[in-house]
Amino acid sequence: MSTKHTMQITSVFMMLWITWLSPAACKDDPVSCRLWAEPQANGLYMNGDFVIGGTFAIHYYMRSEQKSYTRPPLQLQCSGSMNFRELRFARAMVFTIHEINNRTDLLPGITLGYQIHDSCSEVPMGLKLAFQFANGMEPFFNDTDSCSKSAAAAVPALVGDSHSTPSISMARMLGLFGIPQSAQEEGICVEYSESYYRTQPRSKLERVANVIRRSTARVIVAFLHEGEMRFLLEELTRQEPPPLQWIGSEAWIIDPDILRFNMCAGAIGFGIPRSVIPGLREFLLDLSPEQALKSPLLTEFWESSFSCSLKGSSEGARECDGSEDIRALQNPYTDTSQLRVTNMVYKATYAIAHAIHGVICNDTQCDKNIKLDSWQV
Repeated sequence: MSTKHTMQITSVFMMLWITWLSPAACKDDPVSCRLWAEPQANGLYMNGDFVIGGTFAIHYYMRSEQKSYTRPPLQLQCSGSMNFRELRFARAMVFTIHEINNRTDLLPGITLGYQIHDSCSEVPMGLKLAFQFANGMEPFFNDTDSCSKSAAAAVPALVGDSHSTPSISMARMLGLFGIPQSAQEEGICVEYSESYYRTQPRSKLERVANVIRRSTARVIVAFLHEGEMRFLLEELTRQEPPPLQWIGSEAWIIDPDILRFNMCAGAIGFGIPRSVIPGLREFLLDLSPEQALKSPLLTEFWESSFSCSLKGSSEGARECDGSEDIRALQNPYTDTSQLRVTNMVYKATYAIAHAIHGVICNDTQCDKNIKLDSWQV
């Protein structure tokens, strides 16, 4: 194996080393357990007796970097425009945890916290976050118990990811550490099966579109995220194929933006039922510029929504003057008319809370000092 390949593998898997170091290894060298990679900063965070993890694809791309293999890679960073709908999912998780903390019948005397990250809908970011949820964010372990403490996951459970591709990768890795994730063809002639991911060259997208155009099949099952589906439909509109019957996954079949493509008229698919979450809309709208400044994600949301800068945080934009009215906004963040995936986040968070309650609580009280292993949740 070449030196370049060795370095590449090291950069990907170095965070795993901390998990497998034994306590004996720390006794000889008190700083031998060291985190080699910078942890990802929290998008939304609140401390608590038990902290629940969350990942949502609030952005859709990750900053690319040309690897030199002569220095450590740069910190992974999301890029592109913000997905306000995904931000609503993340804020719904925050709302749910606050609601649980205010209850007296569920985890009484216990405060739940949250550690929510932006996965960029990218596998590399998802895997790094999975390692971080497993290892924690402490850069050094300086006492003899540090390695044994690191064997316990930093979070007992995780909500997410909202996209299947990073979710599958995270689930496979987190399953090794016992961290739960709340996330045949028969008698059918399949003419072709194609795959596409947005980071692939445009030539791949064009090839998939041409396969569809030349095909004699009139029914297409499209199991795609709405972003990839949008790219595919935009490519197909350049030279529309004959009328097709689309069968969609829940990711894009309920996306209102897809309605602008006429070729999808009559598409059918499985949709998550609508729901109502009392109090959520008021929580989403109860956001001031001062609160937004406490989180880079909320700062970006505010500045993107109102095209202004909060205290000079964006160059070239006018400064927000206090006249911005979040209640007048009409975007996916404020749209609570069809709470589908949002309700799944709400229910998943409650499921984790009930599981924790079952482990640390009896009929009269809860014990926050009970050691909670992830596999118990």
